[in-house]
Amino acid sequence: MKAFLHKFRERYKTPIGFSGIIFLLLVTFSFAMFQGGFVSWFLFYSVLPLVLYSITMAFYPIQRLKVERYISKNKLMAGEEVEVTIVVKRRSNFPLFYVVLEDLLPEVLLRETRYEGNTHQIQSRILLFPLFRKHLEYSYTINPAPRGLFKFDQIQISTGDIFGFVLKSTSVSLQDQIFVYPHYQDIERWEAGKMLQSGMKKVGKRSFTDYTSTVSVRDYVAGDRMNWLHWKASARSNKLLTKVFEQQRNDDFVIVLDHCEKSYGTHDWLFERGVSLAASIVHYAISKGGSIGYHPLSGKEIPMNIGVEQEWRILHELAKVKSDVKLPFEERLKQEYMAGYMEGKTALIISPNLSEYTMKTLELIASRQQTNVIFFYLALDSKLKSQELTYISRIRQFGVPVTPIIGSDFNESLKAGGTYASI
Repeated sequence: MKAFLHKFRERYKTPIGFSGIIFLLLVTFSFAMFQGGFVSWFLFYSVLPLVLYSITMAFYPIQRLKVERYISKNKLMAGEEVEVTIVVKRRSNFPLFYVVLEDLLPEVLLRETRYEGNTHQIQSRILLFPLFRKHLEYSYTINPAPRGLFKFDQIQISTGDIFGFVLKSTSVSLQDQIFVYPHYQDIERWEAGKMLQSGMKKVGKRSFTDYTSTVSVRDYVAGDRMNWLHWKASARSNKLLTKVFEQQRNDDFVIVLDHCEKSYGTHDWLFERGVSLAASIVHYAISKGGSIGYHPLSGKEIPMNIGVEQEWRILHELAKVKSDVKLPFEERLKQEYMAGYMEGKTALIISPNLSEYTMKTLELIASRQQTNVIFFYLALDSKLKSQELTYISRIRQFGVPVTPIIGSDFNESLKAGGTYASI
């Protein structure tokens, strides 16, 4: 019996409950019996239907309500709008004095919710007065949609009687999700090859010789290795001839985005700018037929590839990335390079870190053979300080191109290139 009562109280949570209903009924009945007269009995019979309604409400099967969620699109770019519609259907005509519906959203989405035309709505929560209506519906929009993977799950439904003696609530689980890809800009022009060949970096680090592929022969000159001699051609021509091997250029790029927690602090907008820059470079490289990959400081690496599918693979990962790596960025970067994970590639490093430690780390990485580095510095302010300019100039001296990203227009920063870094 106790277990039944406990289960009953848990299912029909009320502030006063049946005791309040019975007390109200007894008070009005006692008043009518002792006072007598039309007014007292009118009061009793007026309260009686409301009491009966409260008792009936306690047994109303709120769990049987059919709830549906409709999302206008589940894949979109950051900054776009998505509309969410909640529909509640019920079978009976039992009158409901009020219904509170709330789509439980992550805090980051709640901040961007918008709604129109609903007086009793706050963000994704609304108060409705359905009475005999069987179909309930309300909508809200998320605009602008922030970048990320967002899962929709619980919808909270609450109702009760007029007096507040009985409060019924239930949660309906509806699994939905939206993928908000990072916003990218159409980069008009950016040539990494020229940056690496303009004296800031030796071309030899982007090229290598394929000694298995001979394309022609030439006359022997002093200093050529003996194993380079083409003996058959030399015998036919009666002079020493040396093989000419195919020179292959390594045009592979890999995005290395700083997503360390200490790098950004409270400046979440700066991290979003870095993600957007990475997405813009990926989009530009793929549109030009280039090969590009993504190397996170934690998580699964996306090997270099070409094509639109590769672009969406990287954007998919960029949609989920968070600035949650605990180690300092320079430490993680040094670990990745010392392990040789990006050997033979050109690393496009995007970070807001610019310090003595950053400079020494980039110098160490740039000194390794078959490794190229291009550094995109995410500037916090709209104008570079003298200390920042000094670090940028010193980094460029040992062959690492540096492009400060100032403001939200990437084209302006890429056009300016190294001109920001002049003192």
